[in-house]
Amino acid sequence: MEANELYFLSTYLKKWSYTENKFTLNYSFVVGSLYERNRIEMRIGSPVNLLNELLNHAFHRAKERLHKASETADQQNSNDFANITVVNESEVKRKLSLFLSKILKEFNQNKRSRGKTRMISIRSLDFFYNDFEFQPLDDEIKFYVHMNRGINKINGDLWSNAVDDFTLALEIKPEDATTNKYMALALQKLGRYEDALKHLIIYARKNDSPESLDALAKAYIHLGEFEKAEPIYKDISKRFPDSELAQFGMAQIAYKMGSGYKAVLDRIYKKDPERLREYLKKEWDYCMPGYCDNEECMWNAATAARYLGFERPFDLTRKAFNEEIPSYFDSDRGTIRFVKNELDKWVELMNRYNVDGNVYETHPDRLSKKELEKGRVRRKPVQRKNTDSVNDSETEEIAEAI
Repeated sequence: MEANELYFLSTYLKKWSYTENKFTLNYSFVVGSLYERNRIEMRIGSPVNLLNELLNHAFHRAKERLHKASETADQQNSNDFANITVVNESEVKRKLSLFLSKILKEFNQNKRSRGKTRMISIRSLDFFYNDFEFQPLDDEIKFYVHMNRGINKINGDLWSNAVDDFTLALEIKPEDATTNKYMALALQKLGRYEDALKHLIIYARKNDSPESLDALAKAYIHLGEFEKAEPIYKDISKRFPDSELAQFGMAQIAYKMGSGYKAVLDRIYKKDPERLREYLKKEWDYCMPGYCDNEECMWNAATAARYLGFERPFDLTRKAFNEEIPSYFDSDRGTIRFVKNELDKWVELMNRYNVDGNVYETHPDRLSKKELEKGRVRRKPVQRKNTDSVNDSETEEIAEAI
């Protein structure tokens, strides 16, 4: 692969707007072994004008990436970035022109019918979909094709399919940090946390950032292995003192252990209340060990809705599916369940830190004695393992990662 050869990998229609007469495309390419995902918003026009606008946008971004890479490498004689060449340029333009024409056609049809016809059917374009185009590529480009497909499928919540693509990519580059990061994410979404660990270890070792180390520690927290998560957060605190992830991580461990977490969160809140609110909304794990695998103490949506004062179970489940409230969804049975203790903690933290501007209350008086007894099933206390006794090959890998 030549330094200035640009391979378009895929493009995807993100959204369109009838009122603004615009649409947004996501696109990806690789140039000089630099992988790029970007997006462009364009006003509706002719396919030719849209094609040129998209290509110019990609060329500009490619030049920026190459220039930045040359500065990082401290190259005295940088490449001529104006001399970027698109591999199979005529075929790329033909495919893009056809893709954009189909988008415009369906956009105009839907606009005339005020959106009553079927939503767009042509949403994505893979430039190497055909085997006769893919097979001649060298392994370097095949790797990026597989990785890019996996990331696209993650964006579409196709977790199992994403794992298949990342597996193919890792057969070519098993130590790639980005691919291992996304492979771990897909595996975790499938509930395969132990399988994700080896990929997170590689990601942390190759990337060595607060974010990569935090991802690894979170996996150990989810598995209840707090004695492995704690030293990682201590390492983050020591080597990356400007990062707040260590404080959040130690607070999360304290929460799982059952005490001490509010004091840590109070310190964070005093320093940066908005950051804490954002974290509690999007990243905090309200799951408490000992409950998530015990359906005997779980409520259904109707019971949980009455307890929290929602008028309809639907109002509660909508928040649950948006991951705004702790819950457990069984996709095989199509059921959703809630744990009283976790709901109590959620209410407490939401009110304590004014997370979303609402005040939440619990209403035990609206539940029957039997429902309350079910919600009060006590979990076994979490026992902290002796860290000194942990001495296996996996721990050695973690030490190398941090």
